[in-house]
Amino acid sequence: MRKLIVLGAVLAAIVVPAASQAQDASKWILAFRLGYAPAMGDAMSGQQMKDAIPSQVPLQLDVLYKFTPEFAAGAYLSYGFGQLSSAESDACNAAGVDCSMSTLRLGVEGTYTFVTANQFVPWLGLGFGYEGVTEKVALGGASASQNTDGWEFLNLQVGGDYKVNPKFAIGPYVMLQVGQYSSIEGNSISNKGTHEWLNVGVRGKFDL
Repeated sequence: MRKLIVLGAVLAAIVVPAASQAQDASKWILAFRLGYAPAMGDAMSGQQMKDAIPSQVPLQLDVLYKFTPEFAAGAYLSYGFGQLSSAESDACNAAGVDCSMSTLRLGVEGTYTFVTANQFVPWLGLGFGYEGVTEKVALGGASASQNTDGWEFLNLQVGGDYKVNPKFAIGPYVMLQVGQYSSIEGNSISNKGTHEWLNVGVRGKFDL
């Protein structure tokens, strides 16, 4: 909870001043992403991510304010549909229960666009924030869940926008996310590890 409060304060410090200065609605950017992200690294020391959640299909919403034609900054929110490892899937099937995994990411980011007259426009991005994984087991009307969370120290992004019209563009992106889980159900993890997600997908961008 303290992590979310701190992150919320950072979001407010970036987004609220921008909103108060905004006089031209075209300075706002709304973007939606759909990707595929295999996991790398360790969930905890001695436990590889691929043995817990091998990959995910993330959906992401970006809300950015353009301070200049090139530079924009704001917030992102992502929800991912996680893939169960084969071992966990087999265990759930053997027990006759429904198992699922999901990820939640929330943070701040900045992007730099190489403004050109060409129809394809490249861009770079950088961000950080909070990351959580929820494992859920359900049987009949009963269910139980376990939450693991921590900081996403850094995400590095590169992509390109194909201009469909003056207000809408779509194109590919690649994002490398680096993070560390620090607690399970509020209890600190002593044997922390560092993990990565290699997020590849497509982004649609609206200039509002």
